[in-house]
Amino acid sequence: MKEIDRLISILSASMDALIATLPGNTEIVLHDLTQPKTSVVRIINGHVSGRKQGDGLMSGPDDDQAILGLLDTSQRVPFRVFKNYTTVTVTGKPLNSASTIYYSKAGTPLVGFCINVDLDAVSRFKRDLDYLTQPFARYENNEQQAGKIPEQTLNDILMQFRQNGSESKLDFRKRVVAEIHAMGFFKIKGSVNQVAKVLNVTRYTVYNYLEKIDGKSDQNKNSLLSD
Repeated sequence: MKEIDRLISILSASMDALIATLPGNTEIVLHDLTQPKTSVVRIINGHVSGRKQGDGLMSGPDDDQAILGLLDTSQRVPFRVFKNYTTVTVTGKPLNSASTIYYSKAGTPLVGFCINVDLDAVSRFKRDLDYLTQPFARYENNEQQAGKIPEQTLNDILMQFRQNGSESKLDFRKRVVAEIHAMGFFKIKGSVNQVAKVLNVTRYTVYNYLEKIDGKSDQNKNSLLSD
């Protein structure tokens, strides 16, 4: 078996092992560097760079430092590793990249094994997660910074509220949260959990009520400013 065929066979088997656990934002490309016009022998998650099997070497991302491994054949080593560098797809998307170039004994580049990670996908997910959890974090931080009063006193305050005959349970809960919020009650440590317990809801439900209350307050402020 030729050296290049042996390398492709071994690295392709490695891709078989990785494919089941590889996240969708990570691309792996196997190149036959002796066929630059159709170098892509195999590719996983080609949507990351927009490539497919049979594409040429130059169809890959720009600023690929591994190209240095193709140009510099002065070193007689079996392989060279290029890691922790950034490439850019044709659509302008940055990728975190790493590549290994395998050489013949004469120093000729034979096979390329490349990994490209779309960090933008991770950043978008983090931004979405921050957006969803930011309201909760704000109220939790307020509780952590505020003082603490006895649980019995909290209960006494909460038990003063009674459901009106015309109110649904949902309307009653929202009214209690709104009135307590107006009193500055939620600056007290442990208040969210205590209110949730008395109203028989989760603390995240209380957070949602608070977020809607603050949202209405912001709208009212903007309305006043525009008048």
